[in-house]
Amino acid sequence: MSKNRDIDIRILIENPVARVFEAWVKPDLLERWLTRKANVQASIGGAYELFWDPERPEHNSTKGCRITGLVPNAELSFNWRGPEEFEELMGRSTQVFVRFKPKEGVTLLQFLHTGWGEGASWEKARKWQAEAWESAIQNLKNMLENTDKFMHNVSMN
Repeated sequence: MSKNRDIDIRILIENPVARVFEAWVKPDLLERWLTRKANVQASIGGAYELFWDPERPEHNSTKGCRITGLVPNAELSFNWRGPEEFEELMGRSTQVFVRFKPKEGVTLLQFLHTGWGEGASWEKARKWQAEAWESAIQNLKNMLENTDKFMHNVSMN
């Protein structure tokens, strides 16, 4: 499924699949590890909007993004709007796929961010987003495993 331009992250999280899945769809949990405010309607076509600056919802957000696939405790996909710096380039054209698989008492999280274009501007956006996702997903793991490295709502902007 992964092409070499895709952002592909796989990580084991010492928590049940249901808890890891909830961290991606429940606003109160998203607001702990990823964003300052979340508007998520956990159904296909439902909002997947994250706000890093709630007073300015048009900026630094995924406003307008939607869930494109949902199988509870197994799969989640949504389109993604990049940060302001790349908003004109990316729009909502990239797609995120998250899979949750039980594996020997832990959860294997498989994360894939696809839809990257060609050229220097796209590569800069992809590199920035890859670093942001690596940090955010590690923070999710830290939150769910109660480590001292957990940072409340890491900024993606």
